[in-house]
This record gives sequence, structure tokens and C-alpha cells, in this order.
Amino acid sequence: MNDTSKNRDRGTIKWTAMMLPEHVGMLRELKHKSKKHQKPIIDEQKLEEYEYIIFEAIETNSQLTFNYWRNGFFEEFTGYVNYIDHVIKRLHVKDKNGDIEYIQIDTINSMSIYSEGI
Repeated sequence: MNDTSKNRDRGTIKWTAMMLPEHVGMLRELKHKSKKHQKPIIDEQKLEEYEYIIFEAIETNSQLTFNYWRNGFFEEFTGYVNYIDHVIKRLHVKDKNGDIEYIQIDTINSMSIYSEGI
């Protein structure tokens, strides 16, 4: 009787005992780097749409949810836009807890007006 259910492959786990810690670290770093995304390229039409949403949110004192790129990964932040720095093209956003996030306008992937019920 040849029972193959007892022979389970553990992938790279079985090889890490024979690898140097430096090699294991480099493999983890390579895996982390492979998950990174390219910085999004925003066209002028999208920038105009973002400006409209931002000014509407400031006018109505509404929160915005931003999905933006930082160091190769996309992050999400919800808060009120306090002001826009037009010189360095950056938003000053504050959430309900008072935490401040500075978001570069050219890193924004998407934004929408936040609604709590949804």
C-alpha cells in the first residue's frame, strides 16, 4: 500500500534549516519587494475630478476616504481636508482622532466622500 497522504510537502519550510539566516532574510525581502506596486500616473482629467471632490468636501465639511500610494504600497486614510499646499502639491488631512496625514496629490489612486452607513 502506497499512502501518499502521509508525505506532505512543506515547501520552503523544509529547506530553511539548511539555509543561512542571511539567505532566509534575503528571500523574505525579495517576496516583500515583489508585492510592491508602481506609483500611479494621474492625468489632468483625474486631477480636476479630485479638485472638485476636495473643494466640495471642504465646503460641506465632509470627510474623504483616500486610497493613495506610499513606498510601493496602497494605503487608505479617512479624514477632513484642512488645507491644500499648492506649492508642494500636498493635502493636510486630519481624522476624527486628530491624527494628521500629509498626502501628496500625485500619489492619490482614488478618493470618495466618506459615508458612515455604507
